[in-house]
Amino acid sequence: MAEQQLTEAEVRDFVTDWYRKLDVHAPIDEVAPLVAEEDEGLEMKFPEATLRKRDDFKGLLDTWYHRFFDEVHTLKELDISTEGDRAEVKLCVNWQLKIWDPPEPKSQWLGFDAYQTWVVVRS
Repeated sequence: MAEQQLTEAEVRDFVTDWYRKLDVHAPIDEVAPLVAEEDEGLEMKFPEATLRKRDDFKGLLDTWYHRFFDEVHTLKELDISTEGDRAEVKLCVNWQLKIWDPPEPKSQWLGFDAYQTWVVVRS
């Protein structure tokens, strides 16, 4: 069976949907299937950890959902290179959020640009 070409529009929609899901704290079981399984080469590098298992990602996502709120991700740059059923994505996303570290009496605002590189593969 021939591979189905991954289009730039599909990848753009995927990236946009990914950040929308994070902003609204979509159910973990809705977001987790969007990342590869460990035997498919999953590797996600975050300041907190490098993840290679989907269950580890689910745990980190749960931590984020309980710590970060009023999140807004704004895509500032998006460069997509497709080849067959794969795409390399370079992006810059501005992330605005509030964070609360118990038992602090007030939340704290954070905002920054995050530069990321993704490999997207048609599943």
